[in-house]
Amino acid sequence: MPALTRRRSPDNPDTWHVYREDVRIGTIGRCSGVPSSSDQWFWSVGFYPGLDVGLHRSSSAPTFEDARAGFERAWHQIAQGLAEAHFETWRRDRDLHAWKRRMWAEGCRMPTQNIDGRSTCFCGEPITIACEAHIHTAHRGIGA
Repeated sequence: MPALTRRRSPDNPDTWHVYREDVRIGTIGRCSGVPSSSDQWFWSVGFYPGLDVGLHRSSSAPTFEDARAGFERAWHQIAQGLAEAHFETWRRDRDLHAWKRRMWAEGCRMPTQNIDGRSTCFCGEPITIACEAHIHTAHRGIGA
């Protein structure tokens, strides 16, 4: 099983995003606005799309080390039932949304915005409404 890595959240220095390769599988962070007598850390495991929402897990913990241990226990239980297709579903969705943001940023029209259902990708390739194959081959990893 690939190793997990943590990256600090760009929005909150007390929160880490946890990745399996390039797929963000969860979060470990400090709770905000809770009484000092409550658990000060939280963790959550799960990603969507790709993993059934019913399999997501989360909890709180008194320390970072406890939150990390809880996260890892939950991840190992979930990971046993996962195949590479689960992660690929997440990657394809990530890339599709990154491609759409790039199309809008470049001022390109989506095929759905044209009466004939055709347009031109920012890379210059003609596309139709059914352009997912183009996105997932020509722009694989655009959202990474």
